[in-house]
Amino acid sequence: MRWLLIILLIMAMAHVAVGQTRVAIDSVGEAWPRRTDFGADGIIDETQHLTPDLIGYQIGRWQPLDVNASIYVGDWSATGGFLRFDFAFLGLINPPGPLALVEDDYQPFLYGPNPFVGYIEFDVDASAQTGGEVDFPEFRYLGNLGRFGGRVNDPVWGNRMAVCRTDIDSQLTSPPLVERSGEEFHLACTGDGITGITELNGDGDSTFEWGELWMVHTIWLHRAHVFERFSGAGGDGVYEPPVDVLFDHRLDLNWTIVTIVFPLTNIASAAARQEIEQPNNGNDGDQASILEGLVDLRNSVIAIPAGDALRFEPDFDAVRDWEITTPALQLNPDTWRVNLIVGMPYAIEDVSGAFFAPTDVQPEPLLGDFDGDGVVKADDFALFDAFLTDNDGVFPDDADGEVDGAIQIEAFGIGFCMYDLNYDGIIDEADRDLIQIMGDLDFDLDVDFNDLSIFVTLLIHPEMVPVPLPPGDLVALMDRADFDRNGAVNGRDIQGFTSRLLAE
Repeated sequence: MRWLLIILLIMAMAHVAVGQTRVAIDSVGEAWPRRTDFGADGIIDETQHLTPDLIGYQIGRWQPLDVNASIYVGDWSATGGFLRFDFAFLGLINPPGPLALVEDDYQPFLYGPNPFVGYIEFDVDASAQTGGEVDFPEFRYLGNLGRFGGRVNDPVWGNRMAVCRTDIDSQLTSPPLVERSGEEFHLACTGDGITGITELNGDGDSTFEWGELWMVHTIWLHRAHVFERFSGAGGDGVYEPPVDVLFDHRLDLNWTIVTIVFPLTNIASAAARQEIEQPNNGNDGDQASILEGLVDLRNSVIAIPAGDALRFEPDFDAVRDWEITTPALQLNPDTWRVNLIVGMPYAIEDVSGAFFAPTDVQPEPLLGDFDGDGVVKADDFALFDAFLTDNDGVFPDDADGEVDGAIQIEAFGIGFCMYDLNYDGIIDEADRDLIQIMGDLDFDLDVDFNDLSIFVTLLIHPEMVPVPLPPGDLVALMDRADFDRNGAVNGRDIQGFTSRLLAE
């Protein structure tokens, strides 16, 4: 199934996959909204609005066939002059309307009933030491991973993610460094950044519908805001050039594919604008490119005199290394680190300031994997038990301050914790019951040859498996053996079980 998704993703997102690209596949069917409003009771009608469910993304260098005709028609190429980034959703997902983030205008369903909201971060130099987000980290990837019930299997992000809301303090240098996401650029996918719509294939009713193709004109692409106080770009340090975003609903797959193509250099920008190349001037209002944004950053840092007070600001850590980094060597998007968080907006504007409920992330953590090693095992039960024991009755970690076998999350919705697996605002035995060790078919917290025997029986003679298997039953047993999540235990699960057995 995974390789089929990869093949379909590549075929759907471009005519030919040539040169260097990277494809990431996301699990489907697991997306649901995690409310972020105070009380976690804001109105989100899932019966009326489709939940944004990521399928995956593809990123790489891109070369248009005819830059004067369309930069979106071309080939992936190791020498291409443009960044191309595609990400795909299951079903019909439309652009978001404004969320009153800039002006007093809240119309999330302006372009259809199924909008997505999200942030996509690009770590251009693949270094967590540079870049980040200090203004609103609670809306970003590392600030929300804990809502998804596990620690992401990544040596950097796994240790920097906010386990609980109290880990977010908008301080760039305080552990666990949630704000140090490493991003140099991001896409802020909100309707407030949409400046216009062109229906390339549509019925003209301004509602994105089945089989339609839209070009959405935006100012979604931003250089990291943490750079602004150290940069001279545009006079205020802001570098956020306009970018056109293609929304394509594919009837054959029932996928919505969102595509961004943007110049990597001013040479490519000049070609797309049919102009003579301009020098890198740090102005996002004329020829703009990834390289120009990085060159301006490097030159701005170099221009800060030694001993200047700016160099002693904590946030200067986010730009320090760009003084010795060569921007032209950072133009291979297939090597960039990419983080995505997407969600759905509230039906009514929230008075506490929450404007979307995350539904999916990429890379995604494994539910119950609290140590971030990519496998749920006995150690994760131990971490859960230790957290519950250490924090039960300890205020404010436990809002009720009582030792009662449960931790009540303070200001749930705004507040959260990784150990709240069912996302109900309380950490207790109900969450522990959701920790599932795939392949542990005898429920003894490991995967060994006893489980192999049961797995073989499930494959050959499922009717011979003893039921119940305390504390589980046949449904739980089958679920732990269904590695490809297709609702059945068969030969397609053998590879998954074997890998899990060898990982023990």
